[in-house]
Amino acid sequence: MHNTYLQIKQLNKRYGAKNVVSDVNLTMEEGEILSLLGPSGCGKTTMLRMIAGLIAPDSGWIGVGGQVFYDGKRALEVEERQIGMVFQDYALWPHMTVAKNIAFGMRLRRKPGSEIRKKVEQLLELVNLPGVGQRYPYELSGGQQQRVAVARALATEPRLVLMDEPLSSLDAGLRENMRTELVQLFRHLKITVINVTHDRDEAMSMSDRIMVLRDGKVQQCGTPTDLYLYPHNPFVASFMGYANMLSGEVVESTDTDMVLLRLTENTQGQLIVQGKAQTAGNTSIAGKTYLLFRPENIRVSQEMRQLDHTNHCEGKVVHTSFVGGQWRTLIALDGVTSTPILTFPPFRPQIAQRLWLEFPPEYCQVIVG
Repeated sequence: MHNTYLQIKQLNKRYGAKNVVSDVNLTMEEGEILSLLGPSGCGKTTMLRMIAGLIAPDSGWIGVGGQVFYDGKRALEVEERQIGMVFQDYALWPHMTVAKNIAFGMRLRRKPGSEIRKKVEQLLELVNLPGVGQRYPYELSGGQQQRVAVARALATEPRLVLMDEPLSSLDAGLRENMRTELVQLFRHLKITVINVTHDRDEAMSMSDRIMVLRDGKVQQCGTPTDLYLYPHNPFVASFMGYANMLSGEVVESTDTDMVLLRLTENTQGQLIVQGKAQTAGNTSIAGKTYLLFRPENIRVSQEMRQLDHTNHCEGKVVHTSFVGGQWRTLIALDGVTSTPILTFPPFRPQIAQRLWLEFPPEYCQVIVG
């Protein structure tokens, strides 16, 4: 049985007429890493700051480690929450050495000098920066400064670490290395972490679970695999990775969870496609419906093949580029007015070349949005 370490109930925050955070509920286990993912202005940082006590909620409940942070009436003081913060701009004191930056929180808590010195040395070893204690922040690289910021956040032995886009100012290569280092560090220390990011790759590589937000509302919360493979709506599908989506109307829904769709954007007669609904025998699918399939699940051929299902179309190459060892190719489907389909052919396609696409039903999801 899992024990709840952090719990948030019906959290709300409004600025003027705008609901910045709306009825958010969340539970986390101790040692879990959660990312808040979404576009700018979706409420990620506001939610983080309410947990930290830097912003007062309008209503709701927040508790961490058996202690109530906010109950709708009273809020625990920031310094009593035992939270470590890691900011986007590191927020290191420029006039202090690395050692003094890390020791700052411990000095405020009047820890003995010998204990502070020992702890600083341990933390510098932990973040792979031994021997830099007497340097100043401006003498360090961006990645090194970020490690110092993490060491400072861990110095007071927080019950929870909150990170607000901590890697966004680093270059791509260093950012990828830091993701791995931070996850390994947090796993080793069994630290509970909430990370705010708008970077999908960062969220997927660092998190046990991801909460996707839009306009202050939770769109979906789950493991990176679940959000990628089984998105609840078109927004989540697109935010978790490139998603090919064809709009359609439900023709038939079966007990085997397969749904037949008639494409509504098909201008050359009726094109019926099929995909898997998220609930078996779902005959109550209503609203705008889409067939979702990822580029990596499309089979591209230079000649027509005999198939035992309806999910195949012919189209013309409209754009191609070689990225990350793959030919990223956009194909405009015959008679379909939607955005061209993104594919990864195993060969080099030519502009205006005719190709045949197969998107197997078992790799297609029917979603409503």
